[in-house]
Amino acid sequence: MTHKNKSKPSLPLFLSISLISASALAYEILLIRIFSIIQWHHFAYMVISLALLGFGASGTFLTLTQRWILPRFSAIFSTNAVLFGFSVLGSSSLAQTIPFNSLEIAWDPKQLFYLFGLYLILFFPFFFAANCIGLALAKFKDQIHRIYRFDLLGAGLGALGIVFLLFLFFPSNCLRLLSACGFLGAFLFSLDKSWQGSRRWAVAFILGALLLPFFWPKSWSSLNISEYKGIEQALLVPDSRVVSQRSSPLGLLQVVESPTIPFRHTPGISLNNFQEPPPQLGLFTDGDSLSAITYFNGNLEPLGYLDFFTSALPYHLLDQPDVLILGGGGGSEILLAKFHRSKKIEVVELNPQVLGLIKETHGNFAGPLLDDNVQVYIKEARGFISGSEKNRKYDLIQISLMDSFGAASAGLYSLSENYIYTIEAFQNYLSHLKPGGILSITRWLRLPPRDSLKLFSTAIESLRKQGVENPEKQLVLIRGWKTSTLLMKNGEFTSEEIQKIRSFVNDRSFDVAYYPGIIKGEANRFNLLPYPYFFDG
Repeated sequence: MTHKNKSKPSLPLFLSISLISASALAYEILLIRIFSIIQWHHFAYMVISLALLGFGASGTFLTLTQRWILPRFSAIFSTNAVLFGFSVLGSSSLAQTIPFNSLEIAWDPKQLFYLFGLYLILFFPFFFAANCIGLALAKFKDQIHRIYRFDLLGAGLGALGIVFLLFLFFPSNCLRLLSACGFLGAFLFSLDKSWQGSRRWAVAFILGALLLPFFWPKSWSSLNISEYKGIEQALLVPDSRVVSQRSSPLGLLQVVESPTIPFRHTPGISLNNFQEPPPQLGLFTDGDSLSAITYFNGNLEPLGYLDFFTSALPYHLLDQPDVLILGGGGGSEILLAKFHRSKKIEVVELNPQVLGLIKETHGNFAGPLLDDNVQVYIKEARGFISGSEKNRKYDLIQISLMDSFGAASAGLYSLSENYIYTIEAFQNYLSHLKPGGILSITRWLRLPPRDSLKLFSTAIESLRKQGVENPEKQLVLIRGWKTSTLLMKNGEFTSEEIQKIRSFVNDRSFDVAYYPGIIKGEANRFNLLPYPYFFDG
């Protein structure tokens, strides 16, 4: 059946399509950000499939019903635009009432039904947005090129716009803004000459855009973070509270204070340490990835506990080194470098809001952490190294615990890529080390061994590709009860350095997994495993 268009679309309809397309793409990206906060980042794949499901279902719906809906184009288009705006808030609020826990999905069959429920609820905004675009394409076949142009233009602007909005607003507030866009899309269409409804509806649409997002109960749109995430566990402690928070596309940062039971974030510290850490604030990224902001007044003596981490090993092999720290976090690695009186400290941090919290919001607590001896660069770690001049050399390049322990333990990082730990990245690091300089990488310890041995293998391959004949003479791997540290030297380890390594691990009851010339009896002595997995590996 062919429908003859009595009127041609004008600019308001095209702008409406562009706005709805922009909102749909922005909503997709926003959902990825929200799931990273309330669950974990690997739900990005789920959100992409949700969008595809919504658009696919819309195509099927329009194909089966177009004979009935095309003659009622004005009413159906505006209804879908309004339903898109309403469902952006409604489906997100309803989805958070479903007790889905991704960590239980392997053994609890109910979680599969909860997951199906999430899909069923969250695909509706994409379905309604796709209906608007598909309806316009079906109604105005001679204008497909223009409709598609405004659709793509809106999609591009939406993808860029949500990144900008996330720097200005928290994700829950961004949901409200996108909800308003659905009503604004319906209002723009009501100004088009193809509109056949009453002008009173235009007033209703603009009132919906102004009222619904701002009168929607705040508790319905707030983000309910998984109870298994670090910040939820920390907030169970009496009197603990969130004292500051910042949000951006790079993460939701929340600083937690716990005056009754203070934070003692000392990941993998030697059990031989008897020095109490100074007071700390907990810095959480997306509800996890805890990093400590440590009280510091310039006095180095209270920082002695930092020398009982596996990551302190390179400082016992280098004298007052020039240090590059990739990933500043709360500043523990900076304090470690200061404790060992490093001559110069350079820090690369991706998220400028981390530095804002440390230097400004909690500047009195963190003290002179970022003094004149510390140069900070707001860049991505590998990009900074790749873009640095070849004559820019360091004694030590330090990378420590850049992943969440909880997510790493759950195996969630097997679903992501990390370009900091590739063969090419290792070659870049090595090219920026002075002769005798050391690359130090500290990771969470997982059993059976995975990350540590894979990292060791990557280091071997990178050295071989650099033309090193005996890469085994340039590597050291030690482990504690919770962390492991890999050292890759620009040159061979000397017998004097190996003796220092043995003294370091013996004094702190760490285990040496590998150094040039190790024998089996030296492995698996303190933090006993059923088998010397690391040595055998």
